[in-house]
Amino acid sequence: MTSKRFRTAIFLCLATLFFHGCAGGPPPSPVEKGEAALASGDWRLAKTHFAEALREDPRFGRAWLGQARAQLVGRDPEGTLRSLSSLSRVDRALFAGDARLTYADALEGATRQRFRREQSEAALVAVRALAKLEPHRRSVGPLLGRALVEEAARRRWIGDRKVALTLYREACEVVPYTLDAWLGAAEILLEFKQGTEAIRLLELARKTHPTAGQIRTLTIQALGLR
Repeated sequence: MTSKRFRTAIFLCLATLFFHGCAGGPPPSPVEKGEAALASGDWRLAKTHFAEALREDPRFGRAWLGQARAQLVGRDPEGTLRSLSSLSRVDRALFAGDARLTYADALEGATRQRFRREQSEAALVAVRALAKLEPHRRSVGPLLGRALVEEAARRRWIGDRKVALTLYREACEVVPYTLDAWLGAAEILLEFKQGTEAIRLLELARKTHPTAGQIRTLTIQALGLR
């Protein structure tokens, strides 16, 4: 009798545990925990959970996206780009869809960080990708113009004047209000003894910079080459 009561008690206990388990559902997965932490603003905890998810399944696209978003909130756009690169390899559809805005924001953040590190070539690569992804984003024009001017100056300094001239010319179209773009292009044209072309360029520059003394000075030099 005692044995029967014991078995009945065990059955009732297991039934109760089963009922509560079904009612509460399975425990949240690491990705779900990460997304909850990210929603609450705790990006560090979110990264921990997403890392756990990726250790369990490195091909879990949702975990890569979550990690990328946590890294972006943590002001690590370079890390975000690396995570999104991994995402693109395991889940191209997710990368092209839900990850699009995160990718664009990471490209902009990386561009700005690369400026601070004086990495003009890398900044230009990032902002060109951003311009292709979101050409109408407000920050694209100014960032692209700055990257073009800074990389042109670097190329000129190392003696690559042809590439520098091409970059300066593009900058004149992207940010015509930036005097350095016009002056850089005109100076290289003068170095190449192309006075007529320099004058044409300086005439265009005068439309946006009518009082710039440097333009008058370079124009006089160009006239001497004609």
